[in-house]
Amino acid sequence: MRTLGEIAILIDAELIGDANYQILGLASIDQAQADQLSYVASNKYSNQLDNTQAGAVIINKSLKDSRPANALIVKDAPVAFAKLSQHFRPENSLMIGIHPSVTMGKNVQIGDNCTIGVNVVLEDEVIIGNNVTIGANSVIHHQCQVGNDVVIDSGVVIGSEGFGNARDNQQHWHAIAHLGRVIINNQVTIGANTAIDRGTLGDTIIHNGVRLDNLIHIAHNVIIGEDTAIAACSGIAGSTKIGERCMIGGMVGIVGHLNICDDVIINAKSTVDKNINSAGMYTGIMPLMPHKKWQIVGVWLTKLDKITKYLNIKLNYLKGK
Repeated sequence: MRTLGEIAILIDAELIGDANYQILGLASIDQAQADQLSYVASNKYSNQLDNTQAGAVIINKSLKDSRPANALIVKDAPVAFAKLSQHFRPENSLMIGIHPSVTMGKNVQIGDNCTIGVNVVLEDEVIIGNNVTIGANSVIHHQCQVGNDVVIDSGVVIGSEGFGNARDNQQHWHAIAHLGRVIINNQVTIGANTAIDRGTLGDTIIHNGVRLDNLIHIAHNVIIGEDTAIAACSGIAGSTKIGERCMIGGMVGIVGHLNICDDVIINAKSTVDKNINSAGMYTGIMPLMPHKKWQIVGVWLTKLDKITKYLNIKLNYLKGK
């Protein structure tokens, strides 16, 4: 429970209303009750202020004239709400300090104020910074490093062996030992059941402020730039470099050995098979259509090379006349 006066200080807001009004929790604008606080993301949703039962609302300055009785005026309502939500997170008794079931190898280093959950495994020479949270059943393999203020959700694997193999003349596979590490820098969040492979010789590197959703696979020697966000079920093949402030949608597949520049947005389900050298939004998917229509489209796709050759022959004929 917090008063609106306390909340205003936490999010650096201008309070209009009762500073002693008590807030028990947070809720969406259409479901909030009198003891709860919500927010309106932009002017587009200003009509929601008319019917809300919320005890108080966080709004941008542009909505000041439409405010309810208790309002917290900020520069950026979604960011302010995100910051406030951390102060209403329920405490989990299983996630306080280092759980007794944690398994640690030799020469493991753990910083201050860390929380390490049930059945976590930290292998030899792992280094964990300050203010790190590691969820239950996660594994950090040998020699990998985690910076400060990092949140790792449950079931995450950091430093798993990369998918590197060599095939001999008899077509038998021989596994390549991956001798590099994974380096996680500061203020990174990693979603549940995400796997990040160690480098083959160099390191796989996740730079400051990166946000990784659940169920992402990052292969060996990938480098992800600062403040890039990647949504669930995406896969990034080995040795690809992704720039800063990129946003990658869900189920995106990125092939190996590519370079993606800063400030790129890749829409969900896209396949990236070449370098991206200019900032902007990219999409690489076929539109949804009825299956029978797709069968027809598929037939034409397989004939495109023949159609192109035919058209070139006709064009050359016409030019020769």
